[in-house]
Amino acid sequence: MGNVESQQTLQSEVTISGKGLMLGEPVELKIKPAPTDSGIVFQRIDLSGSSEVKVCPENWTEVLPRCTSLQHGGTTISSIEHLLSALAGLRIDNAKVELNAQEAPGLDGSALPYVTKIQEVGLKQLDAPRRFIEVSEPFAICDGNKQLIFLPSDTFEVTFAYDHPNTEPQFATWDMTADNYISEIAPARSFCFEAEIEALQSLGIGKGASYENVVVVKADGQTSSELRFKDEFVRHKTLDLIGDLYLAGHLPKAQVIAMRTGHTFHAQFVQALAEKGILDFADAEDDKKNEPVEAKDIYRILPHRHPMCLIDRVIEFENGKRAVGIKNLTYNEPIFEGHFPAQPVMPGVLQVEALAQLGAWLLLQEIGKEDQLGYFRSISKATFRKTVIPGDQLRLEIEIVQRRSNLARIAGKAYVDDALATEAELSIALAAAENE
Repeated sequence: MGNVESQQTLQSEVTISGKGLMLGEPVELKIKPAPTDSGIVFQRIDLSGSSEVKVCPENWTEVLPRCTSLQHGGTTISSIEHLLSALAGLRIDNAKVELNAQEAPGLDGSALPYVTKIQEVGLKQLDAPRRFIEVSEPFAICDGNKQLIFLPSDTFEVTFAYDHPNTEPQFATWDMTADNYISEIAPARSFCFEAEIEALQSLGIGKGASYENVVVVKADGQTSSELRFKDEFVRHKTLDLIGDLYLAGHLPKAQVIAMRTGHTFHAQFVQALAEKGILDFADAEDDKKNEPVEAKDIYRILPHRHPMCLIDRVIEFENGKRAVGIKNLTYNEPIFEGHFPAQPVMPGVLQVEALAQLGAWLLLQEIGKEDQLGYFRSISKATFRKTVIPGDQLRLEIEIVQRRSNLARIAGKAYVDDALATEAELSIALAAAENE
């Protein structure tokens, strides 16, 4: 994956003025530096007591057509896709955005004015690692001829296919580095078709649109102004896609393939990622991994019952990554009654079973399906280094090293105090429980 990247914000605030593309209201917008892990947050300063609106999937709303909006606590922010695209393209993880109207300024219809303003003040490295949406398996949603797909990758790459009856089909792929974004994507402008203008105006939108900030495409394919790129339309669609994907709060490490998609479809895709649990780390990882889970909650997930319950507590976990559990051993454990009663020792195979139970719990609680069980698929490289006896506390540590659909490969270690007692590699298959 290369070196760990640091989070970034702006060196100092920037101010941008203009008018909104849809509602046509004048607006002044300020982008301010923000601390580590705060994300992108909007604030309406024209409304007294207005809520801060964080960029996250649950705050997306569809209040205006053909743009991206957020809403929280009665506060609405619209037409933010070009600004979000600029922040994503420049790899800005944290920023506070203040504005005195509902819409961000449309400017020249591209993201370039935002990029230029931010470049004037420069970026500041923060002392925390950047988080990415990690994609472990293909994820897609389709609706008719619209498709949006994430494929696992070590980098962020975008392929967009765009077609319309009034234009030649346009297809392009970019490795979405910051440099490529600035030179190839940010300058691409909004466009619309001449035949749509009347319908848009009848909806009461496009009040801020003009030939200065929108390229108008005529029925014969001719454009109202000279294009900045031969394939400017697909580049602008890519610009919008990047801004909309930033509703997740983080960029993906994925090959992104989009066909004939638009703002609403992009936002629904991000919400589908959230529902799948792929974005859980973004808001809850730090809280979850330090929050103990007690036995009564563990065995709501696991089917095991006495005497085969081998986890007393989960003391920390990270979804899709790792977990740490505890098993306290007393002289009264049923296993000691038959396993060397004169000199009781916990069988190594049960220590491996405890590691497997912890791994199954981590997988099952994340997917939230009650009718699933975790079954052993394989055990390898099992080594037993230290006897475990009554009075010991077994610390169980598991890490998911590979995940494919319903199969996970897990590395596990069991410790007594700081001494390694047992280690093994396991694979666990998730399958539906069979009804009696």
